[in-house]
Amino acid sequence: MGEVAARVVDRITHEAEERKHMIGGVDYLWIMLSDAADFNPACTSVFTMRDHVTVEMMAEQLTRQSEKFPRYRQRLDSTGRLLHGATFVDDPDFNVMKHIRARRLPEPAGKKELDALVGEVIAEPWDLSRPLWDTVIVENYHDEDGAVCAIIARGHHTLADGQGFVISQLYMTSYYDDLRQMMDGAATKLRKAKRGQLLPSEYNASLAPLDPYATYALTAPFIQLFLWALFWLVQLGSTVFSVFWSTFQALRMVAFFFFTFWRIEMVVDEQPANARTAQREFSSSRVFSMQEMKLCQQAFSGPRPGFAVAGVPKDQRKNVRSKVKHVTLNDVVCSVMADVLGEEIRNKPAPRSIWGKVKRSINQILPSPVPLFIPISIRAPGDWSMRNLSTGANVYLPPARRLTPDISIRELHAHIHQCRYELSLFKHSLWPRFCFHVLQLSGQAPVLFPLSWFPKSKEDRMLVRLMRRWVIKPIADACLQSCEPHTVPGPAKRPITMAGVEVAKWAALPPQGGAGTIGIGIISYAGGISIAVSADRVPGSEGVTRRICESFERRFALYVARAKEVLDHQD
Repeated sequence: MGEVAARVVDRITHEAEERKHMIGGVDYLWIMLSDAADFNPACTSVFTMRDHVTVEMMAEQLTRQSEKFPRYRQRLDSTGRLLHGATFVDDPDFNVMKHIRARRLPEPAGKKELDALVGEVIAEPWDLSRPLWDTVIVENYHDEDGAVCAIIARGHHTLADGQGFVISQLYMTSYYDDLRQMMDGAATKLRKAKRGQLLPSEYNASLAPLDPYATYALTAPFIQLFLWALFWLVQLGSTVFSVFWSTFQALRMVAFFFFTFWRIEMVVDEQPANARTAQREFSSSRVFSMQEMKLCQQAFSGPRPGFAVAGVPKDQRKNVRSKVKHVTLNDVVCSVMADVLGEEIRNKPAPRSIWGKVKRSINQILPSPVPLFIPISIRAPGDWSMRNLSTGANVYLPPARRLTPDISIRELHAHIHQCRYELSLFKHSLWPRFCFHVLQLSGQAPVLFPLSWFPKSKEDRMLVRLMRRWVIKPIADACLQSCEPHTVPGPAKRPITMAGVEVAKWAALPPQGGAGTIGIGIISYAGGISIAVSADRVPGSEGVTRRICESFERRFALYVARAKEVLDHQD
């Protein structure tokens, strides 16, 4: 009896220890989606370099990276179980050289050839029996910006979310010290803010007159108590306010979903049902100046064009921002992208299927906003882990009523603020965060999430096969038919180096969603901003990523031109 009890205790202890290391439900979600739908959860970075990088140089950097982030030398274990979550375990056969490849492009080995290779790398299937990442060194790439080499890095979304993947990439660069100081500094500042230990002016500039009292021995304790109470009262008020707006946003999103999911026209041409192409294409835009983006923010922030800079001399506008209806960088980019995608869908070849023709006819009558899945990071300041700490929700953005170059300033201002309103509702919502924590529970027992009930490995059973084809896959496809833009704040002020070589340009992409959608990466780097796009490679719409990038360049140039007109009028 004693031996049996000992074995039971050992088993319970072992199970408890395993469950401590199980990945979260959001980490495992990407495995389930890959099984349920034609979904490739690849996060991708593309670096163009100003000098050659060898396999040996890259291996040294990646070895250092894998020591800092253990998931790079680990593989998944215990996948496919219903009552037991998956874990990352050390791969006994790990060798960094198995994850590095050198490739040469066909001549002329320029941007077009690199884009084609990136599409191939994104489309590669995943082997879950090995660590979930790859690096490709393109030895003979060159472009007009002076790049002579390129590096393509790909990681599975279960390995890390987009932010965690980018953080791990930046660890190999000269930006790491600045990044560490920024992340750790933010964590320290938040910790002090919660305790009332910052100067009053650091909470709000209007509290600056209290700064001297915060350092005076007799009054400092009272000031700290006041600031502590103020911080938590503001947090409480913000939460109560968010509960109201969260409910409104959730109801609005659900209404839009049921109003549009059955008639959404995809960005790329039609594909046969249940036969999504495995091929992908990729392209990236030119780099736009951050100063151009600030011109749009200053010109279109506020209740009317030019409101933010009204009465402010031209030489004092550098840091001016509107106190009401401020337009963010993301508002501008998403407004431009809604226009671009709306125009691309409108100019698609005529549908061939009966249902495609029905949808096209209905959409000529009913409003057809562009569905974008906007991610939200809930990563705490100072968190260096590679766990998936992102959530998100759909936002439905209407294209501008006039997509032609003769759109007026007021029409453009109204369009940007309509998109800003939809995005601001989403930003203040608590429901995506609540859903994240609920979904995390399924990491301990995947059976809690319906996608795990009918796995591909059991398709030999008729019930499983029928449920996958007629229930699971249609629901998964409906939830994955939004385009996903992901904003990555990179090193904004100056170029960085990797393995001692300067990075000329950096592009980053989130996973692409369902069939016919696109993945959009928006990244700031070295005083500029650019976009990158991935999409299904379909014969009827080949080159769609290049067209979207070129359309974005033209449309953004129009926004900048109208912004300059507004600001010149203020002068």
